[in-house]
Amino acid sequence: MSQTAVAGLGAPVVQAIDTPWARGTVAAGFEPVAAAFATAPRGGTALGAACTIIHRGETLVDLQGGFRDKRRTQEWRGDDIALVYSLTKGLTGLAAAVAVARGLFAYDEAVADIWPEFAAHGKGAVTVGEALSEQAGLAAIDFRLTLANLNDEDAIAAAIARQKPKWSCGDLAGNHAYTLGWIASELIRRRDPQERNLGRFFAEEIAEPLGADVFIGLPDHFNRARIARITGFGLPDLFLKHTTMPWALTLKMCLPGTLAFRTLNNPLLLRGPGQLDCETFWRVGQGGAGGMASARGLAAVYGAFAEGGERLGLTPAVMATLAKGHRPPRAGLKDRVLGADLYYSYGFEKPFAEWEFARTRSAFGSFAVGGSLAFADPEDRVAYAWITNQLGTGKWDDPREKIVRDTFYACLENRP
Repeated sequence: MSQTAVAGLGAPVVQAIDTPWARGTVAAGFEPVAAAFATAPRGGTALGAACTIIHRGETLVDLQGGFRDKRRTQEWRGDDIALVYSLTKGLTGLAAAVAVARGLFAYDEAVADIWPEFAAHGKGAVTVGEALSEQAGLAAIDFRLTLANLNDEDAIAAAIARQKPKWSCGDLAGNHAYTLGWIASELIRRRDPQERNLGRFFAEEIAEPLGADVFIGLPDHFNRARIARITGFGLPDLFLKHTTMPWALTLKMCLPGTLAFRTLNNPLLLRGPGQLDCETFWRVGQGGAGGMASARGLAAVYGAFAEGGERLGLTPAVMATLAKGHRPPRAGLKDRVLGADLYYSYGFEKPFAEWEFARTRSAFGSFAVGGSLAFADPEDRVAYAWITNQLGTGKWDDPREKIVRDTFYACLENRP
């Protein structure tokens, strides 16, 4: 571990980290974060991982550790990307926020005013904000999804539009594991003058202006050698390696007919999320679970929001809306699919009493199956991203990630 100065007037001193389990840099005073980060690769609970944390525009933590291949022959490098599963929902929320700021639609506008077919089965009053906050009852759809048809947005949008909701909008919320992305994409492409879908809109309005390696739909030109491959889990692992996932959800995921089964096993019937780590899925640009990103890229896009959104043309009104959060469901925060409390808001999760993932309630972001987490906290001006290619079997607050986040905030509290 050597101390080096970053070029530039007033630049902070950083520690260069170069060990088998943690590589990269941390700002002076944040050395304990590197030790915390290294525990997962060193202990074998993560094949590889990466973490980038920005505070007030300054990168305080930029670490990678372990390996990006299952044979453990290729070290995870700083610009490597991985499939980030439900972290994609947060990216979809960011794209929707930019669309609102551009005047394409409003959060309180009825979805059916933009997408008339959506009004079927009494959905005519559902607002954009309610749909993006996973309150519309469309977690599962009566449409057999396969890897071959996931890119047929017209057919899938038609299926969502004609779907009968599983609960009354606004009463409950539930994890729209895949459908959230298609709903957002349909809203954008119906109002965007260029008729761009979610993936193209995100690329051109967010990722490319920020120079961030974050994709909802991996382009052909991207170097596949930079992809950290996923080590997933199978059905037996949910029982044999059970950690923090609610037992009720574990059982429901395996019982045909339950909402959890119908939501989480379409398209991959009981095959586990690791099966999505393939070229076909990378290309699709599925806005609920198909994002590909580096930790650096995720921190960069959330960093633009943490700094107020001006770089992306976000208005103060939109930023205030995201910070405040959508009105919670009338029946409380218990997720109708996952069976645990979660606060969904405009494509993100928000902190609440049972899960204070940031220091302030202004934060918004998303967690993913396997343990990854990314968020922005505009009040604290923090952007955080921790990703892994070895999927854990818990819910949020994966211990491999949480120790890094807790250590970071402890160091931040002690910073002059």
